Amino acid sequence: MERRQLKETTTSAVEREKAGKMFELNEKYKDFPERVSEYEIDGKKYIVHSRFVGEKNIDEVIGRLAFERAVKETLA
Repeated sequence: MERRQLKETTTSAVEREKAGKMFELNEKYKDFPERVSEYEIDGKKYIVHSRFVGEKNIDEVIGRLAFERAVKETLA
């Protein structure tokens, strides 16, 4: 019985820590553009919030994606 209570306490402590980090990130990026997407996987609905904070070099990202797609199409 004690082992089960310890696991539940640890799990809830970890969940609280994650929730706190998510709250901090939401506050930090709340003024940036947001996209909300809904996905259904194995009958379970997931809602994903994406924030565009401009921390990536778009030229590098597009170049990498184009290269990966070209390699994939060439080898297919």
